[in-house]
Amino acid sequence: MDYKQEELTIRAARKDSNTSIANGNVAGVASYWMDDIVVISGEGGQYAGKTNLLKIWKEMFKRDAPKFERLATEIIVGEAGDLAWETGIWHYTTQSSRGKYAAMWRKINGVWKTQSELFVSLD
Repeated sequence: MDYKQEELTIRAARKDSNTSIANGNVAGVASYWMDDIVVISGEGGQYAGKTNLLKIWKEMFKRDAPKFERLATEIIVGEAGDLAWETGIWHYTTQSSRGKYAAMWRKINGVWKTQSELFVSLD
């Protein structure tokens, strides 16, 4: 297994997800989520399931919510090649809030999807 290539694939997915957020494209962001994704927001809110998150994100983008991006500082692909750990920083591109995040990726049928994300606000 080419672990570096797997890391680059996840980095490309994250970049595309960030572009989707910048463009208000909820479907683009959601294309990287597993159906049972779990997200803990920067303030501690807990959200489970792709269907639930789709509703929340659609409402968020309707209100012209602040846009944010996640910048990976480290991605580690596990020995088996089907799980990966991503850590990095996030910040709003339209406000001054920022923080740290971690994500768990799972490779299913050759495609990397986000299974969980944890955000911590540091402002």
